[in-house]
Amino acid sequence: MVAPSVLHLNPDKYDDPLAFNPWRWEGKELHAGSKTFMAFGGGVRLCVGADFAKLQMAIFIHHLISNYRWTVVKGGDIIRKPGLVFPNGLHVKITKKQEQY
Repeated sequence: MVAPSVLHLNPDKYDDPLAFNPWRWEGKELHAGSKTFMAFGGGVRLCVGADFAKLQMAIFIHHLISNYRWTVVKGGDIIRKPGLVFPNGLHVKITKKQEQY
């Protein structure tokens, strides 16, 4: 496992690595396969907690959808770009579903 903090604090790579210097990567190649900067990891160096975060979100979404009803109040116009954009917002009312016996 690669620890990004160890790489970022390496004095062989950076002058005074403990000093706050957001420009230290200026002029360096910072692509997905960069060996000098790993913000959150990627490829084979993916963040250790990435799968745990996905599990937490899956559990949260499961309970949100299973136990609550969503009703659109206003907005909802969608522009499809690489992601969804709601230019007028999307206002929803979330209410707990009634238990059925």
